[in-house]
Amino acid sequence: MRVGNNTKKVSIILPVYNRRKLVKRAVLSILNQSYKNYEVIIVDDGSYDKVENYLFPVLKKHDNFKYVRHSNRKTPLSMNTGLKLAIGEFITFLDSDDEYEKDHLKHRINFFKKNNKVDLIYSSATIIGKEQDMLVPDARNTKKLIHLNECIIGATLFGRAEVFHKLNGFKNIYSYDYDFYNRAKRIYNVKKLDIPTYIYYRNTPDSVINLMKKELL
Repeated sequence: MRVGNNTKKVSIILPVYNRRKLVKRAVLSILNQSYKNYEVIIVDDGSYDKVENYLFPVLKKHDNFKYVRHSNRKTPLSMNTGLKLAIGEFITFLDSDDEYEKDHLKHRINFFKKNNKVDLIYSSATIIGKEQDMLVPDARNTKKLIHLNECIIGATLFGRAEVFHKLNGFKNIYSYDYDFYNRAKRIYNVKKLDIPTYIYYRNTPDSVINLMKKELL
């Protein structure tokens, strides 16, 4: 792991597990951001597909990228590992099979500049996939299905670092993002930003939510 300086405004946490063929898309979408004051913390959750063969040259070229690897612990705990290393005033996330539109960070920083009493935001997303894949188990009753447009998509969370640290990050449970949102809104000012610049791919067969869906239904 390389530790950068402490001047970055945004920390982007990117968990990766066997995404050698897809993570490039995610990384390039970060590098193409119009807003540049960020660091990227890549948390390798015990990959065995040699994803580091792509990542290490990126790390060598960009000193605002950090990399840490641990044994397979699943996405929520990998996100928590990233939280421990984050130095940004704001923290957000990107799943390794998704991507940002080029003004994704810019829109969110601009929102906080105009809304200094808001602590945490989540947003709608542009969802890519078949309509039947848009239905997932409801966090409130996993025997029922709910459309993703009605869900909290965890990687769209963007907020002040204090929020994530005060709440001790994410629990290792199904719908950890919804759980985090519920805990946050009890003590913080949480708002929805309806700017769907997060591109969420539901056509990845072994995505976390697809695997969870198979287990729960």
